[in-house]
Amino acid sequence: MGRPRTFDADVALEAALAAFWEHGFESTSVQDLCRAMQVQPGSVYSAFGNKRDLFTAALRRYTQTVSAEAVRRITAAPTGLAGLQDYFDHLVDAMVDGNRRWGCLITNSLVEFAARDSELAGMITLHVANLRAAFEAALTRAVAEGELRPGAGPESAAMLVAVVQGMNVIAKSSPGRPALREIVETTLGGLIRVAPDP
Repeated sequence: MGRPRTFDADVALEAALAAFWEHGFESTSVQDLCRAMQVQPGSVYSAFGNKRDLFTAALRRYTQTVSAEAVRRITAAPTGLAGLQDYFDHLVDAMVDGNRRWGCLITNSLVEFAARDSELAGMITLHVANLRAAFEAALTRAVAEGELRPGAGPESAAMLVAVVQGMNVIAKSSPGRPALREIVETTLGGLIRVAPDP
């Protein structure tokens, strides 16, 4: 019978997630992971398998927590436009003051793995598809609620995904809140119906 686990696997996985998020898969060594997780290499292998297995578990945790919360912000708001605004407000806050200053683990992983690991690429593609679907639903609601300019609608979801991916990349260069807010305001301003002058 194996020795009982002496660490909290969920806490350790969150630490590994943060390490991978900040440094990427290739630049994060097993030694780095052990230090972050505060466990010995044997415990890592016993609980999670090899480095790639641990990364897969961390990426899955990211999609179940960070990504799921982002989609919830879009879909749970009282109106379609409010959902988009809440999502982008939270995104900017996280890029300035939170872990999104390292970019998005999904976007970062897309750059690292898209062409060489079909399983991880599939997880990443599913996340992007879920985000696009949430944007499409919010834009459809916004059209029905009269919040968008004529011609704007769910077909703009792909553009919003592209804007988010671009913001994730530049976030790593610490552009600051004003620059990020300008991107958001320009993007959403191109979609929102302008109220007529009184």
